[in-house]
Amino acid sequence: MASSSFTSNSEFESIERVPKGRVPAAAIAFFIAVICIELVVSTHRAWFADLAAWQWEVKRTLIADGTLDGDIAVFGTSVLFHALDPTVANRALGGDTRVVNLALNGMLLQHETQLLRERLASPKPPSVIVLELRNAVVERESWIRGPYFRFWASWNDFLESRFYYTNPSLALSFAEYRMLPSFRYREALDNWIFDSLRSHDVSRHTRDRNHATAAEMRDHIGMVRADFDDRTVVPPAEGTKLREWSTDAAGERWLAALLDTAAAHNVQVVLVLPPAPPYFVERPGPDGFRARFFAEVSRLERSYPTLGIRVFEPTGYDLEDFADNVHFNTRGRQKLSAQFAKWITEYQATRGEHAAARQPGAVPALQSR
Repeated sequence: MASSSFTSNSEFESIERVPKGRVPAAAIAFFIAVICIELVVSTHRAWFADLAAWQWEVKRTLIADGTLDGDIAVFGTSVLFHALDPTVANRALGGDTRVVNLALNGMLLQHETQLLRERLASPKPPSVIVLELRNAVVERESWIRGPYFRFWASWNDFLESRFYYTNPSLALSFAEYRMLPSFRYREALDNWIFDSLRSHDVSRHTRDRNHATAAEMRDHIGMVRADFDDRTVVPPAEGTKLREWSTDAAGERWLAALLDTAAAHNVQVVLVLPPAPPYFVERPGPDGFRARFFAEVSRLERSYPTLGIRVFEPTGYDLEDFADNVHFNTRGRQKLSAQFAKWITEYQATRGEHAAARQPGAVPALQSR
């Protein structure tokens, strides 16, 4: 009985046989090329990184190497990041106490709370925090934009956004930003490549700017001047704007989390109420901006009696001191840094008295504004 060609392997034609497996050389070469590109991009970020991302990168580096270890830590947005120079305060304090600037552009209450936890877990935690408080609002988009989402936040930090309830696919983007530096800096990298092609040379402008930014942040202990430093604000055509105190549920939740953290570590708190250009007006009575702000401060004092909450409210600012609706220019920056240096020196001199006044049975001292 003849054997079937369908069951006899020996009778397969050569064209019918499965070819021997070969090493996927092209795939391996591609994989190695990707790794090399990502390593180069990661180690040469100063050549192309956008300014906002670079400032966050530098601040992370300064925190890691101990440059921003200090007794008094400033937390806030771009307002204090670009305008409160710790070197002025440190000269006034005479070396007994060290002020450091941890503020960053786009840093809101949840970012500040997470950074405070990190600093309090460090070998040299601050004993006083200076917190910018112009409102108590946390926008939902602030979790998923800017350098915070692209590289700053840890997985544990980002999990606090509870993104997995509404948009679990964000986890993939979050991971991609950390695995692929070229993806993290894709727009800045594209800009640098096209600038180089247009100039027929390797563009060095961004690198030089970033190196200067890093040097200034190191010299000024976390602060850096803004690119609008020499600008003066133009008053609105309508003449005035309404200044309002804003809160939302997320903002109140994260303000409480920040103060809970401070209270748990026996950290003292100074709230900074930055001034606004003179064309901002407030409603009269209890609904006005300052009335609502100080009502909130009074509530916090009652809720957190151990924090010794004080308020630094700089005054005497003119139109010529502002670059826009919220930021200071050169003149405003110098004025704010000098006023803070004077205020924090007096604060340090009276901290012992206020601490004693907070002991059980002591008569409370009057709040110093």
